[in-house]
Amino acid sequence: MIKNLPDVLPANKLLENSFRKAKKVKIIDRDAFYRKKKTIIAKTESFSTIIISNLEQYVKSFPSIEKLPSFYQEILDIKIGVNKLKKALGAINWARKTCQDIYSKQSRQLVKPSNINFLLKKQQEIFGRISSIVKQVNNELMILSEAQHVLKELPCIQEIPTVVIAGYPNVGKSSVLRCLSSAKPEIAQYPFTTKEIHVGHIKIKEKYSIKNIQIIDTPGLLDRSIYERNDIEKQAIAALTHLADIIVFVIDPSETCGYLLKDQLNLLSQIQNLFKSCSFIIVENKVDLKRNDSKFLKISCETKEGIDILIKEIISFINKKN
Repeated sequence: MIKNLPDVLPANKLLENSFRKAKKVKIIDRDAFYRKKKTIIAKTESFSTIIISNLEQYVKSFPSIEKLPSFYQEILDIKIGVNKLKKALGAINWARKTCQDIYSKQSRQLVKPSNINFLLKKQQEIFGRISSIVKQVNNELMILSEAQHVLKELPCIQEIPTVVIAGYPNVGKSSVLRCLSSAKPEIAQYPFTTKEIHVGHIKIKEKYSIKNIQIIDTPGLLDRSIYERNDIEKQAIAALTHLADIIVFVIDPSETCGYLLKDQLNLLSQIQNLFKSCSFIIVENKVDLKRNDSKFLKISCETKEGIDILIKEIISFINKKN
């Protein structure tokens, strides 16, 4: 449903399309006067109906915010603002009702008159008033368009066992996702490569079926207060809050990520305190570059060292939870 939302047009484009379609309307009648009169009425109806039906479709097709999964709601709030979006939907619905009211009342005055000039003047009055209303909600149309884009771009999140990968930027979270699953996130050697949520899956063959585990790669986090975090980091916190059954926390002991190991460990402690109900698997990545004497699981996405062990640990944690 989210992927099939109609494109929301800006006011000028919506009006332009409606005028263009109305212009094509022609009524056949042997009597020249009635042909002109019926065509004026039909063009006015066409224009008004297109505007009203589009505004109605924009509002009705948008999913109920309260019924969206809590993760989707939070991402919408981060990127758009839920209250701002609700006000936009209310304003567009007001515009629909107002346009409907204008057309219903004014169109009655097109039926009886026998003066073509009067009819054309009344038609232009209707066009002008409806156009004015549509232009008034242009900002709200843009907000709704942006919200639709956010929803369409959101990954499909399933209600299955879920692993969320977390850690500082550039520690190799996306590489871990790529090693664990079929997902192919963007990989690059600079912080905050991952600006969105990426999803992959581990398929486990059981006796008579295949079980899926969802793996989610999140944007990098920094060791700082939640109030100081930017919108990219807030997406990672939203995924951890609403989706994680297991958190795979990735550490880069080589510090080639650009961040000190002590800062990475401080972030780990902060995340563990925030998500006490979650199971944690802590991994040291890039051990092909540097290996510490820690108790953490050692892996390398370059050599694939430890990846099989990591998968086994994930499966073991999931089986314990189920």
